[in-house]
Amino acid sequence: MIDKTADHAPLGFAGLGFAATMLGMMGSGFFADATMVVSMSIFLGGFAQVFAGIQGWKKGDVFGATAFSAFGLFWFSFAFILMSSGLASGVLGAASATSIGFYLFIWGLVSLVLLLVTFKIGVKAITIVFITLTLTFFLNAAANFGMGIGPLAGYMTLLLGISALYTSLALVTNSVFGKTVAPL
Repeated sequence: MIDKTADHAPLGFAGLGFAATMLGMMGSGFFADATMVVSMSIFLGGFAQVFAGIQGWKKGDVFGATAFSAFGLFWFSFAFILMSSGLASGVLGAASATSIGFYLFIWGLVSLVLLLVTFKIGVKAITIVFITLTLTFFLNAAANFGMGIGPLAGYMTLLLGISALYTSLALVTNSVFGKTVAPL
């Protein structure tokens, strides 16, 4: 039986790319409100990556299924953290900078392990996404621990978003043309 389902990776990288780009723009000072970040975190970072992860699972892609599903769920939890100070402050209260720092540090460790796996996959664009993803988590963790590198973390997050969007669009372009038009 021939698998005629589409490649799930472009959707997953698009979800990551849009959510990270908006978060990076906010962290870099392009705008201050988190409305776009929460929206992109839920609907692109969350849903798109979970959908891509489920499709990866159906295709037997352990790496894609795990990475897209886990990071999709990360975006849902991140959106909740951003909203908790308003929606659930009476019950939960806002997350402290220290707790967010540990949260991001742990995600950085997960990302680092997956980064090492990308060297076996051998697609440079995916490795670049995971390098910037890992640096994003660790830099944002450091910023939440009070190390004064918030703008650097914001620009790294923006770079992550752009590299993920490039990877998504390159995968789509190459698939449609049936040859390498955009290098990966």
